Amino acid sequence: MQSILKSLKNRDENFILKRMLDNLAFFRMYNKKIADSIANTIEGKNQKYKLFFNKDDINIIDLQSRTFLYPKDSIIDISSNLASNPLNNSLWKVYSNDIKLAKIDIKNLKITAESINKMVDFAYFNILDSEASLHFPSLFLPQTNIFGLCGGIFLQILLERGYRFHSLLIFEEDIELFSIACYFVDFRALFDLVSEKSCYIFIENIKTKSFLSHYFYNKRVTNNLLRLELSAFISPKITKIKEMVLESYKANARGWGSFEDEMIGIKNTIKNIKQSKMLDSKKKINVPICVVGSGPSLESNISFLHANCDKMIIFSCGTALKILRKYNIKVDFQIEIERVDYLSDVLFDARLGDTPLICASVVDNKVLNIAKESYLFSRGGSASAYMIKDLKALEFCSPFVGNAGFALACQFSDEIILCGIDCGFIKGKSKHSKGSFYGDEKDSLPNGVFKVRGNFDDEVYSDSIFSLNKEILELAIAHYQPHKVYNINNGAYINGTLRVKNLELKNTINKNIAIQSIKDCFAFNAKIKDNLKDNIRTHINNLKRKILDSKVATKQELFCFVDDMCKILFEESSKNGECGILLEGSMLHLLQNLLLCLLYAKTNDISNLYRDLSNIIIECLESFLIESNSL
Repeated sequence: MQSILKSLKNRDENFILKRMLDNLAFFRMYNKKIADSIANTIEGKNQKYKLFFNKDDINIIDLQSRTFLYPKDSIIDISSNLASNPLNNSLWKVYSNDIKLAKIDIKNLKITAESINKMVDFAYFNILDSEASLHFPSLFLPQTNIFGLCGGIFLQILLERGYRFHSLLIFEEDIELFSIACYFVDFRALFDLVSEKSCYIFIENIKTKSFLSHYFYNKRVTNNLLRLELSAFISPKITKIKEMVLESYKANARGWGSFEDEMIGIKNTIKNIKQSKMLDSKKKINVPICVVGSGPSLESNISFLHANCDKMIIFSCGTALKILRKYNIKVDFQIEIERVDYLSDVLFDARLGDTPLICASVVDNKVLNIAKESYLFSRGGSASAYMIKDLKALEFCSPFVGNAGFALACQFSDEIILCGIDCGFIKGKSKHSKGSFYGDEKDSLPNGVFKVRGNFDDEVYSDSIFSLNKEILELAIAHYQPHKVYNINNGAYINGTLRVKNLELKNTINKNIAIQSIKDCFAFNAKIKDNLKDNIRTHINNLKRKILDSKVATKQELFCFVDDMCKILFEESSKNGECGILLEGSMLHLLQNLLLCLLYAKTNDISNLYRDLSNIIIECLESFLIESNSL
């Protein structure tokens, strides 16, 4: 088959027209809008962009500005340069999500950490040398993001040279530009040269961030390791989309959890459900609920809280309590979700007093003992939430307690106010409000943050955990659909909220009735599901069998193996959360370290190295099994 470079150098119009017709037939099967645009391009009906193709030049004309996108007679040279060794090409960028091959603290993650540290020791002794670097298979590219095809000739050159993409995300800002790329790129072949269900093409916009989240989550480990990026075209729209993709990439690195944390949560739940009732019914009250976090915006909203405390229910989340006590603001409910064993000391120091406590069932039992009133809910996303008979978990409760406070508020009201829930860093402000549990904090921005849209301030920045925090809030808003969510903070803009600076609530409420109505929703006597330990054992044995049965001889096969394992983990978490989530987080970390260790190997023959490293994972699973038998 004639190459794209040869056909362009020969100015072979028949070649590019045939390619266009092939793409027209391909997209007619899948996307009518793209197919119609290709047909318009063939018929010369374009209004914004047009292909210029004659013996003197090949170019793309911007019909509105009457300018060429490429300098004269340069499109072939530029495209060839873009297609030259992308992983070592200054025109491309490589991101790593700060993932490094390093030992981790064994204190809180005993089994998981011991296994990861064994893998690291093995790698340093058997794989790494003084010039350690990652070695990808020849003509194999990790997850790749391309912003603007600008004709796409470089992409076709990569395909013809035999490159394969593990996963690929393309954004083209205009459908006519995408149609012009159909003269050059064999899109049918492109889809065949990307892993199954891993080629995402967005044209003109990305309607919701859930598409991006799915792209990264679909291959959570392999898409987390490296991200290869090319901006072939720069515009305000592409800059905005790039920021969205980077934010989703960063968020993907967080919230994995661990076996050890989940076991603590399960053991705590077994104790706590004997002592307190759990959230069951969802009876709405016709009053606003203010969800208060300890972000820096809390300080600037103290006067609002004072002025409106009789017109709304106040949910204090985590460390916000100490600040609210400092300003003599009456808290109606204190919300907690953390498993840490020192949480009771924090609440005692913050003067919980007689404030009713609503907490996730996973909290340390001492927390319930210091509260005069305690009420429990199943924290979605934790293994313990799905081990209780006949009870639906409360979803969207992580990564921060503010997320749980918001999810709870959605159960009881359709009018919610976010206060001190900043979902980011505000330039010139510390991470938390002054006087919080965290003491004096620097007001400088930490390393590795990226700018995001502010609710009111321009200088708002995020990182992976704040990005996940905001994303979960947005998902909760879309899921629970409260009528009004007011964002009165100076932090990040949150989709689905109303930006209000000087919010005024009109009606005084009967607090006692509203508070009692909320308490009445906690009436469920919880019991653990039967056969919990048997189900965990079955899941662990299935994972061990999959590892033993998998023949991984090359790095390409390694990527596929890791993706297959992740699929098994996610399916089990979806069907049987009490077993799946218990193991999912630690297994993701182990698989990530397996991938990282083996990519340092200089050879693509990794069969023996894989066998030795996978045995460490099997030993880890056996230790998980022994530990879970203690339930």
